[in-house]
Amino acid sequence: MKLLYTDIRSPLTAHLAKQAQDLAADGKRVFYIAPNSLSFEKERAVLEALENHASFAITVTRFAQMARYFVLNNVQDGQPLDDIGLGMLFYRILSEMDDRELKVYGRIKKDAQFIQQLLDLYHELQTAQMTFTDLNYLEEPEKREDLLKIFTAFSAALQAGNYDATSKLTIFAQHILAGDLDGELANLALVIDGFTRFSAEEEYLVDLLHRKGVEIVIGVYASQKAYRTSFREGNLYQASVDFLLKLAQTYEVKPVYLAGDSIQSDDALARFPRF
Repeated sequence: MKLLYTDIRSPLTAHLAKQAQDLAADGKRVFYIAPNSLSFEKERAVLEALENHASFAITVTRFAQMARYFVLNNVQDGQPLDDIGLGMLFYRILSEMDDRELKVYGRIKKDAQFIQQLLDLYHELQTAQMTFTDLNYLEEPEKREDLLKIFTAFSAALQAGNYDATSKLTIFAQHILAGDLDGELANLALVIDGFTRFSAEEEYLVDLLHRKGVEIVIGVYASQKAYRTSFREGNLYQASVDFLLKLAQTYEVKPVYLAGDSIQSDDALARFPRF
């Protein structure tokens, strides 16, 4: 794994596009991964940074879309349900519950933030290959009772509606664990741009791919000063540096700072007129 960082005035995407191009030149099939919210504008920026503005060996996409390339032929019997659908299903089953049924969460059961927390917990259980019955090990009895009640109703609603809520990332991870994709992974490389955190599923997938020997390059915006300081609370780069340090500790890799001089900056701040 390679960890790269540069300050906000430097063209991180141009640096990472060069990394992707070098990997492709070495015969790798490169997936350039951007967050969902940035994928379209990132694709344009990467293509502009590539020599000849195109490469058949480099695909700019999102984690979930990358997984589809590998599990496209995986048959799912139930009706697929994305995060929006899952959130609506949680909302529906919570709306049908009386406030008094939930000792802790009754008053906030329709709160959007609470439903998002339930969705995050659901994904974490999937990633850890656990079921909602594992919530029995929670120490606080009233919270445990509420969560078991919610997830029991949620599971029943999934089955009743013949929904399949297994994400493409989870299916992809299952195939990696089974060794079904070892041949394809031997030629795979990832370049990851624009993240300051991974979801539980994304983090698990990156770890699996790393253990399979996939070349992974992760780039973030962070200054050298922010990276070296021990106090980052409120700093512009706090999330990026925390993300970088976690990855560095997990994979025992030293992050490398990229100077922006060798590639012309395309940052909006750099284009501001100076009066």
